[in-house]
Amino acid sequence: MARGSKPVKVEGPRRTVWKMTVDVGVDPATGKRKQKKLTAPSKRELEEMAARVLADVSRGTYFEPEKMTVAEYLRYWLTNYCEPNLRPYTLKDIRMIINLHFIPAFGNIPLAKLTPAHIQKYYSEALVSGKRDKRRTPRGLSPNTVNKHHRILKESLKHAVEWEIIQRSPADKVKPPKKIKREAQAVDGPAVLKMLESLKGTYVYIGAFIAACTWLREGEVLGMRWKDVDFKANVLRVRQVLQVVNGNLVTGPPKTATSQREVPLLPQLAAALRAHKREQKKNKLALGEVYQDTGYISTWEDGTPINPNTFATRFRTLSRRAGLPLHFHQLRHTAASLMLEAGVPLKNVSQLLGHATVSITGDVYGHVSPAGQREAINKLGEALFGK
Repeated sequence: MARGSKPVKVEGPRRTVWKMTVDVGVDPATGKRKQKKLTAPSKRELEEMAARVLADVSRGTYFEPEKMTVAEYLRYWLTNYCEPNLRPYTLKDIRMIINLHFIPAFGNIPLAKLTPAHIQKYYSEALVSGKRDKRRTPRGLSPNTVNKHHRILKESLKHAVEWEIIQRSPADKVKPPKKIKREAQAVDGPAVLKMLESLKGTYVYIGAFIAACTWLREGEVLGMRWKDVDFKANVLRVRQVLQVVNGNLVTGPPKTATSQREVPLLPQLAAALRAHKREQKKNKLALGEVYQDTGYISTWEDGTPINPNTFATRFRTLSRRAGLPLHFHQLRHTAASLMLEAGVPLKNVSQLLGHATVSITGDVYGHVSPAGQREAINKLGEALFGK
């Protein structure tokens, strides 16, 4: 709790002032209390000044630009920009990167003295030994992960310039490692059907069926409620996601504005959903008051929603047992790849996937299967030489 000393009246040869000292936090470098001396012409003004400072300290919004360290600024940025503006899962990710990587690397450096050389050194070392896990042998972060760190750091320092805390951002003069383009890993249609067959009777079955037929993300699948299903119009409406934040299940809006969308409902999926709804009703009757009618499609037997981490782990385990070591997200990749190979325009696929731009879809699914390559060459031959 922030504290302050008692106001003291100091009489000088020319004027009389009031002074006091207040605690303004802890120095991350030494672990010692930091204090600020306040001076005002009257006791009332001094007390008002101290109250403002102590209130800012308690809210985490107090700072002294000329003395602020990188760690202090990043925490200030988290409180005053990230918390009001970012989704919980995104906020959790950024906070983890700041606390686990940025602050240990250069948090003690005064913000005004942070240079491009400090940041470039961090990127170089992160590529070699940046992983923070329990393994004894140091391992490096991937270029894509370090590139992500660069984007976060650059965004935070951009705000420091806009808020006139620093004059220019040192991150603007740093070159992050080039991103490695990774092709989405997909499987073929028969493999998906085999996998779905192996999941029957498990709590992951309906979620996997939805993903295979709709290319929805895991959080979108697990956040799907019965009120989001329109059997008459044959569509699913993506309105929320279910995520784990600080060990708690939370709901929030989809990843981007374009992620809030309607997805056509295949007859096979509609039949599977109706059958699943009948099973839920049986569970509700059998469990009585124990059953919790949460309205979610993917639930435990008592109606409560499924933790995404638990769901993902169980899906991988069951897939491996079936001889198909898949990650849940590969169902999304497979659906997109099958559509593109079937000749569905890239723009349509992008809209169905909920990507912010068509270019994202092209970057992720720009590869063509051998069968697709053969078909493309055949069409070129037909255009040149006729059928």
